[in-house]
Amino acid sequence: MSICFVMGKILMNGKSVKKRKQSKICGFFILLSLCLLAVVIFYRAMGLREQKNDLKVQAEELEQQLEEAKDEYKQLEEHEEYMKTKSYVEDVARNQLGLVYPDEIVIRPEE
Repeated sequence: MSICFVMGKILMNGKSVKKRKQSKICGFFILLSLCLLAVVIFYRAMGLREQKNDLKVQAEELEQQLEEAKDEYKQLEEHEEYMKTKSYVEDVARNQLGLVYPDEIVIRPEE
């Protein structure tokens, strides 16, 4: 076993030099792994941002559809209330059934 003292370091058969090389290689692989991880996270974040924008557009479309449905519901409620009135019954009787009051005279154009 040979021991050498070089610039303040003890070398035992080159083991310290091997440890330094291994340490540099491990550090390089750790740095490379971190860089790859950063790239993967960056691309994943870009995909999530795009997905967020798509969902935002979809939410706006759904909000618009909801407003249209509310308007249609309101119109249907108004029509339902109208159907409960006497004037609706008269309109249906006149237009669809051709009925008239007994004291009315019907004048029809010639065809």
